[in-house]
Amino acid sequence: MNETLIFGGSFDPVHNGHVAMLEAAITQLQPARTLVIPVGNAWQKARMPYAPSRHRIAMLKLGLPNTSVDDREVARGGPTYSVDTVRELKRDFPAEKFIWLLGGDAFSKLDTWQEPLVFSQLVRFAVVRRAGEEVVVPRTPVQHEIVDCAPPAISSTQIRALLRSAGASRQSARALVPIAVYDYIQHHQLYL
Repeated sequence: MNETLIFGGSFDPVHNGHVAMLEAAITQLQPARTLVIPVGNAWQKARMPYAPSRHRIAMLKLGLPNTSVDDREVARGGPTYSVDTVRELKRDFPAEKFIWLLGGDAFSKLDTWQEPLVFSQLVRFAVVRRAGEEVVVPRTPVQHEIVDCAPPAISSTQIRALLRSAGASRQSARALVPIAVYDYIQHHQLYL
């Protein structure tokens, strides 16, 4: 059976926590292929994304060099819903089974997503559980499995704040993202 692991997000910027989650899921699930899909217009987040999509896509390619980056949500324009993305993927790859990778925090809020019941019928969920964290299962019936991972406790919001700072604070962001991503951010003066 051909299975594709899908990892969606704003990736603004992609960071070492994203890398750790994806590596743990690939190791545990052994998918035939992996797609990373940056969101176009995240309907649940205000003022997102901060960096233009071309930069987020470039950073994903640098930070996750052995993974395919799919830009369909960026190209679609307007609000992007995961259920619509999976419908497109099912149309493009009808024989494929899809696994949607997400953190326990996002999984617990699945009921607030667009068409959660339909979405949960189109994919199986791989839920990253941080050490010592309980996974809260949404009310929507879902197929899911747990991916144990100890990603660093960092967020893109935290990284953007550090990058807006001066001196040592800005430099400390270097340890939180893949080095090629940090160099790209510096070169293009992103998040200032």
